[in-house]
Amino acid sequence: MPERPTITPYLTVNRAEEAITFYEAAFGFEEIGPRLEDGQGNIIHTELKLADSTIMLAEEMPKFGNKGPKSLRGTSVRINLQVTDAHGTASRAQTAGAKLEAPIVDQFYGHRSGRLVDPYGHIWIISQEIEKLSNEEIKRRTDAYFESQESNS
Repeated sequence: MPERPTITPYLTVNRAEEAITFYEAAFGFEEIGPRLEDGQGNIIHTELKLADSTIMLAEEMPKFGNKGPKSLRGTSVRINLQVTDAHGTASRAQTAGAKLEAPIVDQFYGHRSGRLVDPYGHIWIISQEIEKLSNEEIKRRTDAYFESQESNS
């Protein structure tokens, strides 16, 4: 059994020290390290923990190919954060500096969720389960949702 989860997101940011403070304030992460720095004091690696999950984080270092979403002008990756209070988490993240991209609302698939963009360009889906649904019910609701969207266009 591996000591780490099989998949761990590795976020590249500009202003890593500031980003650590943001993730702690916005989502409740705790830095668990090890914090490794280059000769100029840039954080080239650290780890943050939230409940049973870990993310790795490093400062942008373009000469090594490490660029964050701001430098790349976007990202196709979304990070899903499962919480017990979607509205409270989104509010705390906005207070810390995140921008609301999609409001927190009850979704057809049984979650209360919305989307935030953090100050470093990473997209976070804040999601709270409000209904336990079978895969069949989720598929039925998904089909109905997209049928209604097509008839509204």
